[in-house]
Amino acid sequence: MTKIDERKNIIVSLKPTYKEENKGIEKRIQFLKGMTLVNIVLTIISAGIIVLSILAEIIDYEIFKWQKLALMVILSLSFIMNLPNQFYELKLLKHLKNINSKSEFDGIDKLNSELKIIIDKLNNRFKSNWSIIFLAFGILIMGIWQVLIEDKNPYWNYMKLPILAFYAIILFRFINTNKRLYENITETEKHCS
Repeated sequence: MTKIDERKNIIVSLKPTYKEENKGIEKRIQFLKGMTLVNIVLTIISAGIIVLSILAEIIDYEIFKWQKLALMVILSLSFIMNLPNQFYELKLLKHLKNINSKSEFDGIDKLNSELKIIIDKLNNRFKSNWSIIFLAFGILIMGIWQVLIEDKNPYWNYMKLPILAFYAIILFRFINTNKRLYENITETEKHCS
């Protein structure tokens, strides 16, 4: 097996966000582009409303009533949790398509091992992201409590900071992982061309 084939196997080892068996790379890329675009729009709208509401309340201006935003918080959790993985998968499938008929070069071993580490971490996201999952679970419980028994949840007003912290952690991890993935893919494609 060549080192390029090894790299292709590493890319294919990424657990897909959506089960799409027996579809070619091009169809999977098109499907993921559409789903990622929809998820980006929904994430921006839902998280934007929440962040805007929290920031507006700081200056004593109420755009959306915080007590009524619990369902929006729950929806934003589901959107934002999947978005980074969809983006990484799309990026890796495009890379797979670009290196499909390329030859090996010196230094590909190091790039392959770095890529394997990144993909292993993405595949084991529950083990490596336990703090995010714990925080998301807490926010989810509080949100469900607020939706089901409105005005009976005395802790809902205190959930603003954990929600902002959750968004910040997701954003920070996305930027960090995306940067590492971008550098690895760019370096590989630079030498393959």
